[in-house]
Amino acid sequence: MAKLYIVATIGLFVLFLSSTFTFAHPDPIWHSGQLTFWNKTTLQGDLSYNWSAEMILLRQTDGRVRTFSANQINRFGWFDYALHKQRVFISVSDAGDKNKDRQAFFELCMDGPLAVVRRLRRPHGLFRRTFSNPAYYADQPELAKSHEHFDYFVYDAGRLRAFDHYYLDIYDPLMMSYDRELKQYVMTHNINDRTILGRLVIIDHFNHLVQQDPKTASAKSMSNVQE
Repeated sequence: MAKLYIVATIGLFVLFLSSTFTFAHPDPIWHSGQLTFWNKTTLQGDLSYNWSAEMILLRQTDGRVRTFSANQINRFGWFDYALHKQRVFISVSDAGDKNKDRQAFFELCMDGPLAVVRRLRRPHGLFRRTFSNPAYYADQPELAKSHEHFDYFVYDAGRLRAFDHYYLDIYDPLMMSYDRELKQYVMTHNINDRTILGRLVIIDHFNHLVQQDPKTASAKSMSNVQE
């Protein structure tokens, strides 16, 4: 009897959460920005990005809203006054998808010789269906500031190299030319290279070293490659 009571209680709790979130969908957050099609045509207007649906919304002056996917848009962005930074999203081939021609949006977090991009991490586990509704993933400062909700990658020569395989896929093949300088930098600044933030700091310093080195100062950034 006690087990039945516990199961019923859990069921009611899940139902409550589901109904609560169903009726509390957040409104889109709009930013004045610009999007660029693959043919280089650009449109300006109010933009709102949904991380889960991977769709960019464009609100026109007459109030109508148009929706675009990564197969249609090359890049888009806006200045985020809440975060005090320019936000840029690019469309790249999603290597993890069985359809090799499928494009997906990634936020460009760091530009330079090694460009870093990120994408929303898919929810897993018991509450996957409850918390995976696209309505909950409209871009907002609380979500954008968080590292834990995203998967990070170095985008190198058309390949996404995951932060989860940092040493094997990123550091050893791409950054060893500055191994001594990077290790010294990590020790001096007491950087934890096991965290996403620590790895972002190390890659940023690597980009700085490359750009300051006369031999590699002409290394292309992601912006130059895309445009």
